Amino acid sequence: MQETKSSVDEFGIDRHSSLKFKQRGGRKVVIPAAASSLEEQQTKKTSINSPLINAVAQAFYWAKLIDMGVAANGSDIAQREGLEASTVNERLRLSLLSPHIIEDILNGAQPAGLTMQWLTRNSFPANWSKQEKLFQCIQIALKPNE
Repeated sequence: MQETKSSVDEFGIDRHSSLKFKQRGGRKVVIPAAASSLEEQQTKKTSINSPLINAVAQAFYWAKLIDMGVAANGSDIAQREGLEASTVNERLRLSLLSPHIIEDILNGAQPAGLTMQWLTRNSFPANWSKQEKLFQCIQIALKPNE
């Protein structure tokens, strides 16, 4: 009778465990079997949304220009930047987001559905606590089925 040794690598994964492959986006990901810690880490991975971060930074920069009196309003900024006034005003709204939401965006912990497209096509309340409740609802509604 031959005994099979079960060895564990430095990540705590059994070397003889079965693996699953899943398609995530445009790439395949190896998923260890039976709820290992590596699988939990992959699902909690943050997703940095660079266009969203850049738009938020731009919104705060433009808001500061208005506050300092360098620009009179969003239309003035649009003319200087060679953009449509509606684009500038949509992005200026991002400077009204709750600090917690801004922090989540910068850390890549925003809800998956919270994109530039969503923020420009939908309105959000000015009240920060109501914003946070709204974005929690978005996160719950858009949570992937597991």
